[in-house]
Amino acid sequence: MNTEFRTEIVKTKKYRKVFSIFIVLLYVLATVYLFLIDKERVNIYLKYAAFLAYLIGAFYLFGQSFIKPKTIGIFKISNGVIHIQKDGLTKNITLNQLEKIYLKYTDYGSWSTHSIFGNKNYIEITETSGEKYNFEILIRNRTSKNDLERILNGVEFQEKFALRQLKNSRTEFIKT
Repeated sequence: MNTEFRTEIVKTKKYRKVFSIFIVLLYVLATVYLFLIDKERVNIYLKYAAFLAYLIGAFYLFGQSFIKPKTIGIFKISNGVIHIQKDGLTKNITLNQLEKIYLKYTDYGSWSTHSIFGNKNYIEITETSGEKYNFEILIRNRTSKNDLERILNGVEFQEKFALRQLKNSRTEFIKT
């Protein structure tokens, strides 16, 4: 029985709203030009430019799941101790220092979800001293999800663990 959960602390790239709207607009215009405009009066240079805009839009809309988020640290839970390595610093939080641990669960990574590396799962750790740590973590697959679920529902963490599961999650994270 595995009593350790280890994953990466990551930072997902966020795009500006103006950039997103611009790319989607280019994608729609390129789609209309390539597939709905009469083929006899098409400018060849404009057609290639529209095709390039179409490919960029398709990558932006559908290819984001293949880009791995930037790793900024390591998060590990083992034997009732939480180990955090971030920005070259190491922090160990024991059970008596832990006030609560809160997980905002979206889903684990797979081919049918937003990201093959793991969806946006956030964990917030609060110490008894009042210091808070907020991280985006990767839950890579079902095994990782089950390991984290078993550890957080274990005797050590059960009374200090809280969970919020988003509605669009395909799998349920069970809190006992």
